[in-house]
Amino acid sequence: MEKSNKHSCCLCEKNFRENERIHSLQNYQTLCDFVMANKFIHLYLHHACYMQLYNKKRNAASETTHNQDDQMIMDIDLQKIDVGTQTEFLTDSTMNRFGTITNCNIVFNTNPCQALPTTAPNFTRSISDSSIELPFYRLSTQHKTCSICGKNFSSKKISCQEINQSIRIQYLLDHNIYIPISNRCCSSHNFDKAIDIRSVEQIKRNKLNYCMIKRDELITILNEMKEELKNKDCKIHESNQNPPLNFDDDEAPMSDSNYHVLTGLTREQFNDLCSEIPPSALRDTDIRTPRTAIACLLVKLRLGLSHQALCTLFSVEDKRKMTRILDSACTAIKKYFVPKHLGFDHIERQKVIDDHTRPLAKILLGDNDPSKAIIILDGTYCYIQKSANNLLQRRTYSLHKGKPLVKPMMIVSSDGYIISVMGPFLADGRNNDAEITKSMMYNNKQGFTDWLRPGDLVIVDRGFRDCIPDLEKFCYKTKMPCFLNKDQSQFTTSQANETRLITKICWVIESANGRVKQWQFFNKIIPNSMIEKIGDYFEIVCAMINCYRPTFIQDTSHDNEIAEKMLKLARETNKIKDYVESMKNKPAKKLKWIAMDAADAISDFPKMSFKNLQELTLGIYQLKQARSYTTEHVSPNGAFVVK
Repeated sequence: MEKSNKHSCCLCEKNFRENERIHSLQNYQTLCDFVMANKFIHLYLHHACYMQLYNKKRNAASETTHNQDDQMIMDIDLQKIDVGTQTEFLTDSTMNRFGTITNCNIVFNTNPCQALPTTAPNFTRSISDSSIELPFYRLSTQHKTCSICGKNFSSKKISCQEINQSIRIQYLLDHNIYIPISNRCCSSHNFDKAIDIRSVEQIKRNKLNYCMIKRDELITILNEMKEELKNKDCKIHESNQNPPLNFDDDEAPMSDSNYHVLTGLTREQFNDLCSEIPPSALRDTDIRTPRTAIACLLVKLRLGLSHQALCTLFSVEDKRKMTRILDSACTAIKKYFVPKHLGFDHIERQKVIDDHTRPLAKILLGDNDPSKAIIILDGTYCYIQKSANNLLQRRTYSLHKGKPLVKPMMIVSSDGYIISVMGPFLADGRNNDAEITKSMMYNNKQGFTDWLRPGDLVIVDRGFRDCIPDLEKFCYKTKMPCFLNKDQSQFTTSQANETRLITKICWVIESANGRVKQWQFFNKIIPNSMIEKIGDYFEIVCAMINCYRPTFIQDTSHDNEIAEKMLKLARETNKIKDYVESMKNKPAKKLKWIAMDAADAISDFPKMSFKNLQELTLGIYQLKQARSYTTEHVSPNGAFVVK
């Protein structure tokens, strides 16, 4: 402590008062090192003064290296002397309090309180400043220029960035390139994202493959590698604890494509479904969260996986726990989600007429009556395993398909919206489509007859022929494709046209069945242990389709035009048929088939657009098959023969 008239304090920058006591940090080495290491004060120098101090430091470092080489020679000479006579000399003069390393031999001081000679600190400092040559490429430590390409940041106005620790460790392990701490480079080298291979090649071309690294730097490198290894180990441990599939967005959210592949829903749709389930409906346990329970069920339905496969994907111990998880999720979704999107109670009859009835259906089949509801009925098949229970095997065996199955019954609107689902029903003769429909009407299942009104139109296929009188008994109008009479070989023109009008409307129910089968649980053979769950699972999938899938028919702006054209054509006769029959009635002339070239025979053959073909084929299914059909029938020379 001393008195002086210095200008100002270097910490608070206030001027000193006259005769005020001040302290000089150079007299307190420990405090000075602490202050400088933590950057509590900032000292500013003129450039000339800075260069003067820098040159002094460089000269001192050169002199220290020279003294260190002399000291190493002295150590080698000391080893030539008898070890027994030099034990006390080594302990007193070459070791500090905690022990030092000399020529790779570690010697510990047995008396920590023993005073050391004055030469010991100088010797220890020389060892700590010693360097070792390693086969690494080393980047120079610079802040004004890029350490890779050498570009000046200030002159060329190039953005720069500091290389982070993980990239430094990655470079050292993969490419033997040592990058000092706080090193900077151009932002174009992309150090913050990934290893830049072009930068690696540039470094190896311009740098030597060896460098001198001080002991302190080597210790720092090892500590950084140890820290990086600990971080990687923690991440590996966390990943091992987490299941392979994680649907909790607060941890590691999956992409929308992964959500859709696994569940059939996007992430937003999955979040919406989870929000429909109250927290009290599914418990949050150590095994799974409510989101995970719902995901287990949706993955089961979408991919058709076994319970054991689900246990592996969601890190569940055994199949029994997975069964309880699926049952809990099914119960919650069936209770809180399905009633809002499926069933006669979830939608009013007038809303179906206004929003889900095509104008084309009203004009072609509904007499253009705006108060008439139009529904389509059809059953689908869910194949099951062959049962060891003989009674169940007989009741589920279908003579038509030759396999055991159960039959859900679907009721859809004319645009493909699923109004309700019933069943599943057994597949024996007592449960054909007609008998199932009778049971629905006479038992008023799900309020079927309460929802419909007299005069409403019910469209069915030929399998419902036995229930047509019962439907008419309830005053419902019915439309069904025509049957051939016993003495008929083909339909009349009017019968064929009437069937085409019905098919134009009722094809959507087949597409609805196909959309349900996109959930592979229903597209595979269902285990007998899951038979009792088929009905609940089928309703859940149909509810999700109604909620998150668009209807099959969205653009109805041209329905009036199409209906008018179809009705006009339906009233015309089959002119080609009449012409062929008239030719057959001429006995004097025998008909023969001759080969003709279409290019020469018909000069103005009509060219139809894709839209025209889609209207003609009642959808796109036939158009998808057209390419394969054409490839099959085209001859090697490219000709397509039509007979």
